[in-house]
Amino acid sequence: MRSLKIESFSGAVPGGRGGTWKRRLRTALYLCGLAGVASALWASSIRADLFSPWAQLSALRPQLNVLVLLIAAVLLWRRRFVVSALTLVTALVSTIGMLPPTWGRSGPVSSGASSVGIAVFNVSADGADLAEIAREIRSADPEVVSLPEASRDYAGKLVDRLTRTGDEYAYETDAPLVDDFEHPVRRRTGPYPTSLLVKQELEPEFGTENVAGSLGTLDARINGSAVPWHVAAVHPSPPLPGATSGWWSSHSLLEEYCAADEPFVLAGDFNSTLNQGPMRRLASSGCTDVGRTAGTGLSTTWPSSPPEFLGITIDHVLVGGSEVAAADYRTVDISGTDHRGLITEVELSRLN
Repeated sequence: MRSLKIESFSGAVPGGRGGTWKRRLRTALYLCGLAGVASALWASSIRADLFSPWAQLSALRPQLNVLVLLIAAVLLWRRRFVVSALTLVTALVSTIGMLPPTWGRSGPVSSGASSVGIAVFNVSADGADLAEIAREIRSADPEVVSLPEASRDYAGKLVDRLTRTGDEYAYETDAPLVDDFEHPVRRRTGPYPTSLLVKQELEPEFGTENVAGSLGTLDARINGSAVPWHVAAVHPSPPLPGATSGWWSSHSLLEEYCAADEPFVLAGDFNSTLNQGPMRRLASSGCTDVGRTAGTGLSTTWPSSPPEFLGITIDHVLVGGSEVAAADYRTVDISGTDHRGLITEVELSRLN
């Protein structure tokens, strides 16, 4: 009997030690994985989104945050209290850091603020349905329409459609040549052009800003209002692997608008979310995102095929100063493009 007890006891110890080490190894691997996810959640805060893959993963911060919360709930259900608490703290800290640029609100607007309607449609290399875009423009009647990836021919056809119903727009197109970014479809329409439509009554004076590394930036000085102001249709570079420096630099070149004395509007496909470093830098330079002002954290613009809560917002309207309010802000589905259209009406006290 004694020898049997000794055998059983001696056999239990190695097995127990082996189980302990396996649990410790699983915990260590999990904590390493949690640290990796946390680095993606806080990429803009620790400047990790200067590099791949953090530059790309940081765009998915809301989705990653929800995933971490679900994992924390599962761990709590399995009574893994310590790792569950660490996971929950990671998610909560990320959520707190994510709220200001997504659901924050700007300061109050003084009485008598002027209203400007703005629409953004990335037409995906002239692929978007012209009739649908024309219908949305007629319905919203915006003063400014930004058209990333719209060639001069496409913009001209759109203006012709609008003219038939009495909507008079002036337009211009910037079609810069961008190294290796050319796409087979875009060879027929010009490499990543950007077009800008402005109502003729505003007397726009167009100018092409040659922003290195940008996919097309078009500026217009608005002379037909009480206070002259500027609008620019923009399309900074995307955070492609190995090209994150161009992503950052093409955004940083837009900071001069944020520091301008005259009122301005930047509208287009920024290829960056409010939780990513380039857009945060523009905000710190004096730009206010209209979507942030409207408190529309769940309205996403890309890609357009899945439900909105699975997408990200990379199409924006930025204005100068903090005295900004959104009278209207909504997204619309358009056939033939992977972006949702963005339509907003902005009240700018600086235009009085």
